[in-house]
Amino acid sequence: MRPKKPICSVEGTEDKRRSDSDGDNFAANFKMSDDRSTESVLQQTEEQFHILLDSVEEYAIYMIDPTGNVMTWNSGAQKIKQYTAAEIIGKNFACFYTAEDVAAEKPQRNLREAARKGHIRDQGLRVRKDGSIFHAEIVLTVLRDSTGKLRGFSKVTRDITEQIRIRQFEAEKLAAEKASKAKDDFLAALSHELRTPLTPALLAATYLADNAAKLPSEFAEDVAIIKRNVQLQARLIDDLLDITRLTRGKLELHFESVDAHALVRDAIEIANSAIAAKKLKLSTQLNADKHHISADSIRLQQVFWNLINNAVKFTAPGGQINIRTSNDDNGHFQFEITDNGIGIEIERLCSLFTPFEQGDPSITRQFGGLGLGLAISKHLVDLHGGAITVQSRGRSYGATFKVTLDAVEESAEKTEVDSQTRQKPAKSLRILLVEDHGDTRQTLSRLLSHFGHQIFVADNRQSALEMVQSQKFDVVLSDIGLPDGSGYDVISRAKQKHPVKGVALTGFGTDEDIRRGKEAGFDFHLTKPVDFHELRTVLSQIGA
Repeated sequence: MRPKKPICSVEGTEDKRRSDSDGDNFAANFKMSDDRSTESVLQQTEEQFHILLDSVEEYAIYMIDPTGNVMTWNSGAQKIKQYTAAEIIGKNFACFYTAEDVAAEKPQRNLREAARKGHIRDQGLRVRKDGSIFHAEIVLTVLRDSTGKLRGFSKVTRDITEQIRIRQFEAEKLAAEKASKAKDDFLAALSHELRTPLTPALLAATYLADNAAKLPSEFAEDVAIIKRNVQLQARLIDDLLDITRLTRGKLELHFESVDAHALVRDAIEIANSAIAAKKLKLSTQLNADKHHISADSIRLQQVFWNLINNAVKFTAPGGQINIRTSNDDNGHFQFEITDNGIGIEIERLCSLFTPFEQGDPSITRQFGGLGLGLAISKHLVDLHGGAITVQSRGRSYGATFKVTLDAVEESAEKTEVDSQTRQKPAKSLRILLVEDHGDTRQTLSRLLSHFGHQIFVADNRQSALEMVQSQKFDVVLSDIGLPDGSGYDVISRAKQKHPVKGVALTGFGTDEDIRRGKEAGFDFHLTKPVDFHELRTVLSQIGA
């Protein structure tokens, strides 16, 4: 029987030692392999990180040493600041600051602040290689090692010039809109304040002019002068508001088929007193066969009146004005007015339709006005799809203005523009007159009573509301701006109580004012100074 081997033998021990040695070698080799793998991964990660940084073109990303010298440089830095890496590495980053900032030691202060706080954000002007300036937003971050020792800084810079420009543009736009609204509000308030005192003057002058036969002959001409100048003052106020609405595109037009010849005749009728005052010779030849136009009748009549008034203004007493209409070969309607007045210098013809232009500055001093009538006329003609032209051989040779518009077939419905209707009202009306301006209230009350109406007056919102609660009226004739509220409240409450017609009587005459008036309940909107004939026409319609 063979003897058993001992459990521990020299051979076994050697095998064990060999096995342990192999294990240690394997572990060492594995560790070395793992270290090399980790190092390789770290190298790859670092390479990828540098590739990533270098690919960022919208941000300048670079490192600087503790003294501010540039250590690294990415493509974004080259794009924004224009330096190549070879040109800038080793140079101090203070070269990116303006001379004023360098003199104020801002670069060094930024480094000290970043070192103290850990990082800082800043915005300011920076300088490119070519010396150009741009707006920059920067983040400066301190870099320390594991012991806390300062190793340098990382800096990220973004060009925000475009963003600054956009913000400035938006701020300027907002400021312009606020300024424009403030201007509109001011003009509206100014219009109201200027129109209000003109109303009693025009009402009284109109009534006296209509009854001139009852006055001593020496007063008749004076009354005509008063009326004409009050109307002129009102026209100047209207021109200021019109040019504002036109240039901002806020003028509303209401198109219909109108007889242009009727509008021309009415415009001439309005200008008759001024023509007679200067003893001008007027020749009228309305020869156009096609004289119906799709137009806003009030605004087109305003164009004709502006051109006639312009001719009257710049023609010497005893001069000649010729008005004629015709159709061209394409069937367009043409209105032409020629005068033998002061004429227009050739070099000023191009700017004649520009607001506030009146040719030679001496013209303003001699003839007055704001230089808005022709500009408004051109805007209105443009909105009607037409054209307006001017011709003159120069100073002292007079001028010819021509308006060309598309003609349309005559409509079965005739448009009547007759603001001078003087018919008696169909019946006596109970009218509540709400007006805080004493002279206007007194004059209107007396004139309306003279024509057979029963007039009840209130000078503020509260009194008017008490009256509409206790009494029934046919018409509420109310100012809008009242000391303790607005006429909108009065007409709204009145219509809730009884069926009643509302007539706004106000110095606020913008399209927005008219729209608000309609929403509140006003059926008619009369702008001060009120033409008494127009007011009587409205009351006649209500009483019919």
